[in-house]
Amino acid sequence: MTNKLDKETEEHKLFYENFLKFTTYSTICIIVIVALMAIFLV
Repeated sequence: MTNKLDKETEEHKLFYENFLKFTTYSTICIIVIVALMAIFLV
């Protein structure tokens, strides 16, 4: 039983780490796009 919970916990941890990476890169991309819009459209 403990082994099953550890495996499930590791899967959740891996998903969370990947989600944080995706969110971070998405936020950086959005900031870059907004900055480029401010430079070229104003």
